[in-house]
Amino acid sequence: MSTRPSVVYVLPDKMGGSLSIIANLLQYRTADEFTYDAVLTHNRLDRETRSARRLAADRQTTVEFTLPIENMYAVARRLQRAIGTGPGVLVCNDFVEMLLVTLMDPGRTVIQILHGDYDYYYDLASAHEPLVHAFVAYSRAVYETLLKRLPHRRDTIFWLPYGIPIPQIVRHRTPGPLRLIFVGRLDEAKGVFSLPEIDRLLGQAAVPVTWTIVGSGPAGPALRVAWRDPATVRWVEAATPADVTGLCADHDVFVLPTRAEGLSVATVEAMSVGLVPVVSDLPSMVELVDGERTGFRAPAGSPPAFADAIALLSRDRERLEHMSAAARQLVVDRFDIRARTSAYQSLFARWRELARPRPVAQVKAYGSRLDRPWLPNPVVRLVRTAMRAAR
Repeated sequence: MSTRPSVVYVLPDKMGGSLSIIANLLQYRTADEFTYDAVLTHNRLDRETRSARRLAADRQTTVEFTLPIENMYAVARRLQRAIGTGPGVLVCNDFVEMLLVTLMDPGRTVIQILHGDYDYYYDLASAHEPLVHAFVAYSRAVYETLLKRLPHRRDTIFWLPYGIPIPQIVRHRTPGPLRLIFVGRLDEAKGVFSLPEIDRLLGQAAVPVTWTIVGSGPAGPALRVAWRDPATVRWVEAATPADVTGLCADHDVFVLPTRAEGLSVATVEAMSVGLVPVVSDLPSMVELVDGERTGFRAPAGSPPAFADAIALLSRDRERLEHMSAAARQLVVDRFDIRARTSAYQSLFARWRELARPRPVAQVKAYGSRLDRPWLPNPVVRLVRTAMRAAR
């Protein structure tokens, strides 16, 4: 009796777009030859907010580790046990599973998803390219950049936009102050300190607005202090995906002054209920906001440009409504989860065709002299803990 193949997603256990994308792929999949598993990873030294989310997988487990304290081989073996044996697909989303693929043969077709237009993901792909059987970029900009970096892998680099469930709820035209919302992690990389400056400029221009800030992060306390008028802003630190959809539907404009971004899930989700995005002018954002039909792009780090775009929408409410309808329609046409999940499942179905022999030579060296397959993990932990304490 043959073993049924499985697709195993390995990804960090933290809130964010990557988790939302995988959650949707699992929830909206249709029956095929595979079982579907999810392995969430958590580095105990990582202070990111954990998801506490149950995914629609046939099996879900969490692997805890402490790097760089532990022996890398011990961590890789722990992750391998969680993934399990058997044929199928290993979907890699971050570093620790790429570490596993480097140190030992997972016995599966390896597919890496690049979750952003960042050197971090490109460097992961380049460093582990001989061990990865296929790459997925859900942004056209990421796809084209990866082709330039790995031109010899053109046939195994795939442009597969992700999908979201299209909500029935949509925003409605409401008189009064323009309702602005930000959804995301509160840190400097997301450009959150531009938000109070945008608010200040709108106040100077006598543009009436209200704000809702959804998210948490290290910049949260300082961001609250920086706000001009606390009466115009509401703070929501934790919200479920359904909560966020409902909140977005009660607003008009989605504001994202991020300094770096992939194909922003938060932006797509906001547009799906009819919010008009005013976002940073980054390569992947062109796929969502092109030609001022569905929203506006402003230079990253330029609060005046963001404020000008918001002020225009406040003055021209007819334009706001036309752009709102266009924004939602773009998401319906390009990001319907049912069509996008089918595309991913079609790629997974090619696992036998994509597989190729593992290179004999070591692809990349990791760790130090303490990272050896034969060294006991308790000894390595003890030594490294003592070394850190002595610093």
